[in-house]
Parts: sequence; C-alpha cells; structure tokens
Amino acid sequence: MSLMILFGIAFFFSFIGSIPPGSINITTLQYALQGKKKAALSFAFASGLTEYLYAGIAVRFQIYLTTDTNISQYFQVISGSVLLILGIINLLKRPKEAKQTQIGEKRHAFKKGVLLSLANPLAIPFWLMVTTYLQSMGWVALTNQNFWIYVAGVSFGTFGLLAVVIQLGSRFTAFQGNAFLIYHVPGIVFIGMGLWSFIA
Repeated sequence: MSLMILFGIAFFFSFIGSIPPGSINITTLQYALQGKKKAALSFAFASGLTEYLYAGIAVRFQIYLTTDTNISQYFQVISGSVLLILGIINLLKRPKEAKQTQIGEKRHAFKKGVLLSLANPLAIPFWLMVTTYLQSMGWVALTNQNFWIYVAGVSFGTFGLLAVVIQLGSRFTAFQGNAFLIYHVPGIVFIGMGLWSFIA
C-alpha cells in the first residue's frame, strides 16, 4: 500500500471523526470567537500531538484493549467527569479572567490543549474501533514500517479539522464580547455531554 494513500485514509477518518462537538473543538472555537487565533492554533497543535500519542497507543495495544470492557467503562467515567468540571468552570468564568499577554496566552493554550486531550481517553477506544474496521475492510495494512505514517495521518487530520474551526470562528468577530456565547453556551454543552456519558 502506498504511504500517501495510508496517510490520506488516516487523515480523512480523523478529520471526519473530529467533527462531532467535543471538548477539544468547542474549546478551539472559544479561542477563535475571542479573537485569540494564535492561542487557538497553539491549542490545536497540542491536541494534534496528543491525538498522535493516543492513536499510537490504540494501534499498538489493539487486541488487549478491545477484549477488556472494564477499561472502556473506566475511560467513560473519566471523560464524563472532566466534561462536567469543564462545563462548570465555563459557567462560572468571566471575560476579565482571560486577560493575558499573547505569549502567555499561547503557552497557556498549549498546556490546556495537552491536559484536555489527555483527559479525553475515549480517543483510544475510538481509534481501536476505526483501525479494526479499516483493517477488516482491507483499506489499511499496518506494519512496523508504515505504523507511524498512519498515526501521523490521524494527528494531522485532528489538527486540520481544528484549523477549519479556527478559521470559521475567527470570522464571527461580532461575538467576541458576548460572554454568554463564549462561556455559557459551551459550558452548558460540556455539562450535557458529561451527563450523557454517564447515562449512555
């Protein structure tokens, strides 16, 4: 299989898989709506790197993780708890708390991207499922030589979707001072997603 085709398939499924609203793309949109494009890109870059790590773990330990249902349940509890906490923080947050220098904001956004992505271990079972499906359909054939190309495609796909979110969000500059839209709406969405993860 061509390495470019393998990269393209991984990129496509990662891009599509990142479209549903989640903590990562909603937070990226928040930065864009605030007019903090550099911070948003820093956050997206950190998220893409973390996705690289999780996709690598998922592919390497594919058989082990799919046979242990307790691990998936544990991931769901962690993810739900993080979303609830993030939602409450957003509801309590005020615009004046976000005043930082551009350099400080970029560093903060990068750290936040890593931490928020690490607290989203559902990426592991997601990539286990997707990779298993792609292999069963014969669309990818992973070996030690092309493993990292596949994982790189996953990482770039995540970053690509977030870059699109940043471009779309930065166009709506009229909403930059709207605390309800920037903080409260994402907060309500996070809480709803967190509660759903416990109910589902």
